[in-house]
Order: sequence, then C-alpha cells, then structure tokens
Amino acid sequence: MKNIFVIAIALCLATGGALKAQTGTNSISATGINSGTGMAYNLTNKEDTKGSRFLFDVWAKGNVTDSKGNAINSENYTFNYDKIGGALLLSQDKQTAIAVDKEHAKGFVIYDKNDAPMAFEYVPAIDATHYCQVLATGGKYKVYKLTKTRFVKSDYKNDGISSSGNKYDEYIDEAVYYVVDAKTSAPQKISLKSKAIKQAFAADADKVTTFYNEHKSEDTDEVFLAKLGAYVNQ
Repeated sequence: MKNIFVIAIALCLATGGALKAQTGTNSISATGINSGTGMAYNLTNKEDTKGSRFLFDVWAKGNVTDSKGNAINSENYTFNYDKIGGALLLSQDKQTAIAVDKEHAKGFVIYDKNDAPMAFEYVPAIDATHYCQVLATGGKYKVYKLTKTRFVKSDYKNDGISSSGNKYDEYIDEAVYYVVDAKTSAPQKISLKSKAIKQAFAADADKVTTFYNEHKSEDTDEVFLAKLGAYVNQ
C-alpha cells in the first residue's frame, strides 16, 4: 500500500477560528507527499481579536522542498503556516487544507502580499515542532528566526472603582534568533544586541566591524541582522 506521508491534524483553536473535520484526498503529483483527511480552516479571527495564529490572513502562493532537498511544483496549492501548531498548511480550495508532515518537508517558501518570498526550514536542533524563518544563508552562516505564538484570552475586569486587563483576545508573537556556523552546525541563540551579534560572528570580526561602520545610522533589528548575515557570507 502506498505510504501516506502527509497527515491532517486536528488543531485545537482557542478562539472563534473554527476548525471542523472534512474528508478528501489531495496530492502533489510525483513527490511522494500525499494528503490524508483535509480539515476546514477559518483564517479570520472573531471580532476584536488582535494578531493571528496563522502567518497570513489569506491563503498565499508558495512552494515546498522535500526531505531530499528537491523543489516541488506546488502551483495547484496555496499555503499558510500555523504559528502555534507549527504546521505548514496546503490548500487547493482555500477552505480545506492538509498539514504537511515535517519528516517529508524540509522547508518551504511562501509569498507575502507584496509578493516577497519568505523562506522557512525545519531545524530540529532549534525546535522540533516549528519551522524557522531563514533570514540569511550561505557557505559560512545561516541566520534563523523562530516565532512562537501564544493565545491570551481577554481578562478585562471592572469592580466599579478601577479596571484592569484587556477587553480583547490576542495572539502574541515571540521571536528568538539563532546563528548557525557551517563549521559546527550548532545553533547559537542570540539577542538583537550588538555584543551578542558580534560574538556570534566572531570568526569574521573584521567583516562585522566594517558592516557596523557602514550602517551606523541603522537600528540593530531583524532587518539589520539579516543584512549582516548576507554580508558575512560573501
């Protein structure tokens, strides 16, 4: 019997984003990545909810890289990513989707509303559940961003004298950054602080110093880290 490599998972939604089981069989031809049971996903939050458990509030185009590093033709599918469950979601009808088994999907690219690509890789040494966004890659270093999202329910209270808390539910993203040296393959967790960044790229201290001197006016943020990663890989 043909192995089923991609399974659907029932995602437990803590708010009004409804999820209900449906059946169906989808496949990406000639890949070995097949679907099991599809699930219905509502990407729209209930009113007044801030943030989202999904990367985008619409289905987006993208492509998949299989476990052997082969790029897969995914033109018949649209994509999204569940930031809480860590699942790559593939849909053919923008209503139901399958959750891809990480064992058979090494990474994926998804395009934002400006048609800019966002690359993700499965890096078990960093997190066994979630994909990591690739901020920079090359022969010397890889720079990753790991985003985990948590749901915070409304906790507004008013006793007639004072009030506290929020009247709205909220999904809160928490980002952590990692640098992987190609020589060791060991992820190094870093903060967006100059001292931590310079330590992570200590083997290329001269290049890092040059980059800092040429970008003195820029904030040391995620964009800065991505550009630095690309620069030291040159």
